Amino acid sequence: MADLRGLVGEMASALAGTDIAVLQGRYQPRGGSSLHTFDAAGRSAFADTGFAMHDLLRRVDEVLRPDGEDRPLVVELARDGAGRAELRYTFDLPTVAPVRLVLDPAYRHPNHPASPMPAPPGIAVTDRPTDPEVLATIRGLVAEFVSENTRKTGRTPEFGAGHSEEDIRAAEAAMGLRLPEDLRALYRTVSGDEEYGLLGAGALLPLDSVVAAYLAGRPGAGFGPDDLFAVFPVVYEAYPPGRVRRVSRNDWWVEVGTDWGGNYCMVDLDPGPKGTCGQIIQYGRDFYGPVGYVAESVTAALHDVLAALRDDGTPRRASAHPQYSHSEQVGERRIADVVAGLDVQELYLNEGTTLHLAELAPLRRLRSVSINRATAVTAAVSPGVPVEWLSIDAVEIDLSSLGGHPTLWGLKLASRSPVAIGALANLPALAHLDLSGAHVSDLYRVADLPGLRVLELSLAQWRELRERDALPTGLAAAALNGFARLKEADEWATWLRGAAGPR
Repeated sequence: MADLRGLVGEMASALAGTDIAVLQGRYQPRGGSSLHTFDAAGRSAFADTGFAMHDLLRRVDEVLRPDGEDRPLVVELARDGAGRAELRYTFDLPTVAPVRLVLDPAYRHPNHPASPMPAPPGIAVTDRPTDPEVLATIRGLVAEFVSENTRKTGRTPEFGAGHSEEDIRAAEAAMGLRLPEDLRALYRTVSGDEEYGLLGAGALLPLDSVVAAYLAGRPGAGFGPDDLFAVFPVVYEAYPPGRVRRVSRNDWWVEVGTDWGGNYCMVDLDPGPKGTCGQIIQYGRDFYGPVGYVAESVTAALHDVLAALRDDGTPRRASAHPQYSHSEQVGERRIADVVAGLDVQELYLNEGTTLHLAELAPLRRLRSVSINRATAVTAAVSPGVPVEWLSIDAVEIDLSSLGGHPTLWGLKLASRSPVAIGALANLPALAHLDLSGAHVSDLYRVADLPGLRVLELSLAQWRELRERDALPTGLAAAALNGFARLKEADEWATWLRGAAGPR
């Protein structure tokens, strides 16, 4: 343990001269580290230790981790006024500051499907060769692309020889699906596309890379976090509406292209009701929000690229799609005046005085609303507005008219004046509730929310529920938000795991 004492001394020395009283950290080999620092009052505080503290945390892990232990290491370093330091640690908590427990790993928020997903019709693996008419069409389009690109750039594209039917069937067998006919034809014609953008939204990936990406982790692809505590949990609808299923991931999305800049395109074998099997969609670094719709097929994407080459223009991009998010300083204006003319799925209203959410009624595609630093909010959202996630930070919040809203499944409240949550019992879809920043007058009423699956509270609020024996039944996950010492967090997790029972 001499090595550990030395490391504790180095950590304490790194914090010397700062206001930091408690440092909490998490480390997992191959998973990285996180650090949180607090003053003596439990308020977040900053200490500029660079990467040194992260490296010290890694070295502490090397000393403490038993053979075969693969859970994260959570540590707490506490310093007193005399400069003495004490280290606590545990492998029984998955996170720290906040502490987040998943009690039912099978639970998913709406539009976040788990794998396996049902196979859509018409994609079963067969020995049928590529349609010869489709093959002829694609070969003609690729030849025209080579000609037009050579004319425009003076350089002849080199795509490599195409694959055999046996190669494509082997790839399909590995993935358990049949690729669209025009994509099969494209791989019969070329082996890859490192820089030319055959798909418009990106360059065609080599066939072996497609298989590897599809089989990495869960099958398929996804564009957003599926974590129950994700910062942005709502899945927005791609444009045009109805063509792409509103899901965060899909077993039947196959990544086939990239722009080499952090964006990727996929063939969609499981489209929405107005879409087509084999349509091209895009996601990645430039797609905060919904996925981008590119074209109804590989064939259509090739036609678009050729049209752009002929006109010396650029292929159409998903970034040209309508605005989906809007943020505005409200001040003393009415919401009705702020949202006039908008048609967005995500809305941020900041620094408002008196806000009546009934005035959101014109926004018929609105899915997520965040009210920040308001004075007074009346949360009477019209049932005709399909809001799923509502976050309100205000001095006063009136929830009495919110009950009965049919689609609201996530609610986060922060208030300075007492807020009553009794009306929430009439929210049929409510599944995720964060009250950790709110002053709640009737906290025990959370036990009246039968559909509640995820609950986030402060340490004092969790203690109140425990004292009143008011823990909701059926919790799938819980968070202890705000500051808590490691011993307190460990005791809370032990109690909650026992009280919630097996899942």
